[in-house]
Amino acid sequence: MKEMIYQAERKREILDTGYCLGLLYYIMNLGMYPTAYVKIPENHRYYKKDMGEMDINVHGGITYSNDNLYIENNQKIDGWFIGWDYGHYGDYEGYEEKLPKELQTGGKKWTTEEIFKDVKSACYQLQKAKEENENGNKE
Repeated sequence: MKEMIYQAERKREILDTGYCLGLLYYIMNLGMYPTAYVKIPENHRYYKKDMGEMDINVHGGITYSNDNLYIENNQKIDGWFIGWDYGHYGDYEGYEEKLPKELQTGGKKWTTEEIFKDVKSACYQLQKAKEENENGNKE
C-alpha cells in the first residue's frame, strides 16, 4: 500500500489494489486528489447501472460508473466499475498552495488507509445489496 502524495499536476498511480469481500478494488492517486474504484460483477443488480441508481454510501457519493477503468494512461481494465473521489469541498486538492491564502481551504488530506476503510464499507454494502436481491428483499 503506497501513501497518497498530493501534487498540482494530474497523474495516474495505483496506491493499492486487491480483493475485498471477493470484489476487485483500486485506490488511485490522480495527483490532485485520490480516488477509489470497485468492480461490479455481472450478476450484481448494480452491474451497468447509472450512478444515481445505486444506494451505496461513500465519501462524496458515487461519481464514476463505466465499463472500464484506466489504471495507467494507456492501460485499461474492462468490466463495470464504480468509483468515488476525495476532491470535494472540505478535501485538500494538490494545487491549494498555488492559490492566494484567502482562497485556501486547508482541506483534509486523505491517507490510503482511510480510503481503504471506505472501500471495505462499499464492498460490504455491495455484497449486502447482492444478498438482498438474491433473497428477494429488494428489487
